[in-house]
Amino acid sequence: MFKELRIKFIIISALSMFIVLGMVLFLVNIITYRNAISDVFTTLEFLSKHSDKYLDEKDILAFEKKEITPEIQYESRYITVTVDKNGKLINYNSEHIFAIDDSEIEEFINFATVTNSKRGIFVYDNLIYAFLKVPDSLNTTNITIMDCTRYLSNVEMFIRFSINVGVISMLLLILVISVFSRKAIQPMVNNIKAQKQFITNASHELKTPLAVISANTEVMEMMNGKNEWTESTINQVNKMSELISQLVVLSKLEEREDIVLTDVNISEEAKKVAESFKTVAETNGKKFESSIAEDIHVTAELKGVHELINILVDNAVKYCDDEGSIKMELVQKGKTALLTVSNDYSDGEGVDYKRFFDRFYREDQSHNSEKQGFGIGLSMADSLVRMFKGKISVNYKNKIISFVVALNT
Repeated sequence: MFKELRIKFIIISALSMFIVLGMVLFLVNIITYRNAISDVFTTLEFLSKHSDKYLDEKDILAFEKKEITPEIQYESRYITVTVDKNGKLINYNSEHIFAIDDSEIEEFINFATVTNSKRGIFVYDNLIYAFLKVPDSLNTTNITIMDCTRYLSNVEMFIRFSINVGVISMLLLILVISVFSRKAIQPMVNNIKAQKQFITNASHELKTPLAVISANTEVMEMMNGKNEWTESTINQVNKMSELISQLVVLSKLEEREDIVLTDVNISEEAKKVAESFKTVAETNGKKFESSIAEDIHVTAELKGVHELINILVDNAVKYCDDEGSIKMELVQKGKTALLTVSNDYSDGEGVDYKRFFDRFYREDQSHNSEKQGFGIGLSMADSLVRMFKGKISVNYKNKIISFVVALNT
């Protein structure tokens, strides 16, 4: 149990760190990439207006606010192109770029002219280029194509670096969490152990006065005969003794860490329980049906499987509506054995079924129900299923409550 608690703590902590770190890195990389793209097209806009014909002092001041100066045209590698309205090349100026030969000009320019977009990015000869189209008054379009490999390569390097740092950070965080997880959950472990120790000690201490009360009551009956007071006392003593026994069983059940899971024929155990409860149900005016597939084996413990089925069927018989029906079904689906125990339960609307496996939980919060029980049985069933590495669930539909247990075959 404590090992599972520690593993869950590590998983939840690591997952939380992963989500936070992942979101931070994602946002940082997105912002960095968007800023790089913005710088690329701001530079292209400047280069498309770099001549005195297009750029005035007001424009220069505006670009300087964006940290773009006239010197950028001497630092950048770009080509300017003029095409007509049909996209046919009229002229070009390649004096600021040397990676493109004259024989490649038309093929190179074609990447920018084939698209209807006013701006974009393409890859040519393993280099990254960005283009910007600016229409003029002569039914022609000026296209500026710039080598932005340097801009985006730096971004790519930053992204790779941040991912590597993120992965290393996550591994270190998991290592640190694993080292300190035992210390982190120790107060909870101590609290759980203290509770179990208290239950065990209190149970033993309560048995003696209960035995004395029972013995004294029996003596009184022998001397004065039975009456409603002695019968009530005996009933309450028996009820208290049953509660103590269940608490001890539950406490010991959750302490078991050395349980050995073996091959168990769950079909045989289900039939035994069905036979023992059929008469009980019919005596109380309820219908009991069972549909049990033959020879289904699960990986569990024989005594525990019998107790699990017994708890679920006993709960169904106890809380089934008067003259209602109880049904137990056992089938195999793939590598899983599914045990379903259901019963009519007309008062099941609006019930918090998530709490059904909580210790001492009863749907009748007044605790004045005529039905016997302490709210421990389903908690024991949940503990048994977890010991067998299975799953248990409860659902309510059409006034029928069903408990479904899935165990590995």
